[in-house]
Amino acid sequence: MELLRRSESIAPADSKSHRRHRFTVPPDVGALDVRFAYDRGGELPHSLLTLSLFDPHAFRGAGHRFAPRQQVRVDLHSATPGFVPGPVPPGEWTIEVDLHCVIASGRYEVVVAAEPTSGKGDDRNDLPAKTEVGRAPTVRPSSLVRLRGDLHLHSTHSDGRWTVEEMAEASRGRPVDFLFLTDHNTVTGIDALRRAVGGRIAVHPGQELTTFRGHALALGPDRWLDWRAGLDGRTIDDVARDVRTAGGVMVIAHPDAPPDPICTGCQWTHADFDPALADAVEVWGGLWDGPEERNQGCLDLWRKWLNLGHRLAATGATDAHRHEDWQGAVPLTYVSARDLSLDAILEALRAGRTYVSSGPSIDVRVREDGGRAASIGDTAREARSIEASCAGASDAELRIVVGGETRSRARVRGEGTVRAEADRHDRWCCAELWDGHVMLAVTSPVYLG
Repeated sequence: MELLRRSESIAPADSKSHRRHRFTVPPDVGALDVRFAYDRGGELPHSLLTLSLFDPHAFRGAGHRFAPRQQVRVDLHSATPGFVPGPVPPGEWTIEVDLHCVIASGRYEVVVAAEPTSGKGDDRNDLPAKTEVGRAPTVRPSSLVRLRGDLHLHSTHSDGRWTVEEMAEASRGRPVDFLFLTDHNTVTGIDALRRAVGGRIAVHPGQELTTFRGHALALGPDRWLDWRAGLDGRTIDDVARDVRTAGGVMVIAHPDAPPDPICTGCQWTHADFDPALADAVEVWGGLWDGPEERNQGCLDLWRKWLNLGHRLAATGATDAHRHEDWQGAVPLTYVSARDLSLDAILEALRAGRTYVSSGPSIDVRVREDGGRAASIGDTAREARSIEASCAGASDAELRIVVGGETRSRARVRGEGTVRAEADRHDRWCCAELWDGHVMLAVTSPVYLG
């Protein structure tokens, strides 16, 4: 039974817009099948159109993947990755075509068909769909411990090229304690990844809010968050507030990524955004000097916002879409947390007790009058001196950076320290470790004054 068929023209001027198509599902429907196709407009770059599906009660999934031909199925027990299985309630549904980028004029077509219930009495169409996301295992040491994890990962539940099962198998060879799965605008893969990992690693919920003018990680919430800044008067600040209301941590992802149309919507261009609503900036993604990375610009934006008085942790991640993205000197985020639970990891991120590294350990401390030492994430009220230290660096330069400028540096082999005097005008400092033009590690700030 066909419920909807729409064919519409698109042009470059339609980029960064949404088109809603409503259809009515009658009683006794057990499954929906969606066919979606659009004209690419070119080879590279090409247009990017994605789907979002809503039933009368709730979000039912998103298909954010670079595929101009897609088929989606939703029924009681299963769904295409990115979509939510469950009953198919009668009433008005909405399928939304999200036009991230249109390279050249063309068309798209969306067709929705329904299948009747099986007649076995288990298709409870009067209930709204819900995805249950369980809690990760908890370990409770007596004090803060250093834990390392990857905060930014994609699977076939969005545009990743590996299944969650393949990700879990590949994780056996990785030195990680926790993972956040952050597929684009959906949370449907988290339980499956947790089952596949089997308790070896803590798996926590996340999603990459893939707005038209920049991406942000929402770490923690296990339900869909409305990413659509610009729709119906919604602002990017509204999106950020919703992350906080849901108990999450918001990380500005790869803010200086290549611009449209090379990487559609990847660069942070929300000029009206209040950085005080974010918790962290992804200062390093993938290989520092990788061919598709612009990490120096991400680091520079973080420093700029710190100099404006905002308190933002530094994070890094692989943004892995396939196993190969875990190879080489890619970064992990290290946190000082009380245990591996979601609450403990989020608390450490909010407090700024983090550093980012491709291997070496790094630290920075500020000595105050009276002998107290302020650590990463702390505030030193009467700062006198700053000391940075590192270990595990074969041959590198350790730096103390104050207000974005290098104040002191030293060559280190294996491990080493460097010291600098603090000034009453200083507002923040951090430690960085470099091998020539390649970053090896960076800490979140200690705040001064």
